[in-house]
Amino acid sequence: MLLDHTTAFTEYQSVDLLLDLLSQETEAESLSPLRPLQGGVLPGTLIETASGFRQARALRPGDMVQTFDGGLREVVSIRQSVPRLTAMVHVPAGVLGNDTALDLPSDAVIALEGDLALDLFDLPVVTMKLVALIGYKGITSALPQRLARIHIDCAEEELLWAEGGLVISAGARAEDAFYAPLSFCETRRIVEAGREAALENARADSLFDEEDADADFLGLDAAPGPGFDPLDLLFGRYAA
Repeated sequence: MLLDHTTAFTEYQSVDLLLDLLSQETEAESLSPLRPLQGGVLPGTLIETASGFRQARALRPGDMVQTFDGGLREVVSIRQSVPRLTAMVHVPAGVLGNDTALDLPSDAVIALEGDLALDLFDLPVVTMKLVALIGYKGITSALPQRLARIHIDCAEEELLWAEGGLVISAGARAEDAFYAPLSFCETRRIVEAGREAALENARADSLFDEEDADADFLGLDAAPGPGFDPLDLLFGRYAA
């Protein structure tokens, strides 16, 4: 039975058709490759290989790279992400084992090992995002740059040696990573420990300087006079 008004035969689109189109778009998006948004290294980062340090842009699948605790490991794949505006962090020379001063992405995942990691976290090595270390031994923020990233994947999760002695995670960061980065608050404990150590060193230096100043004022560091020998008095060497 037809409806008795002018919209009885108005054109319309099936709701089922719209749902089908939406589901197809969602499926296409899920099948499209997603570029990793974090991690990786800059193309010019020096990575230690079996033949010495090479820039990350020169690595190819099959190359052998030096890892933190596994020796040489084969590179399985190299993935590149498009250039994007990246917040940067300046790392002075020697602070994280790097031979020269570096500007690195703020979301780079780096590793620290040694007494500090054992004292604070009871772990031989800890990893963290570089941005959380701002303020540690002169690490500062730097101007953003538009840079590409290179992701170096091995068969297993690895930490790579880079830039002379820097330990860095060069692959895509997984949610269930073995070297899970510390939280921001945990990493700030490292920064505070570094500040306390710097203050203690400054106090020790100032105390040492005060002792030197007192010695100068009292003449304690003057050249000692000639020693007195009673035999000289006996033999009249001090006679007028």
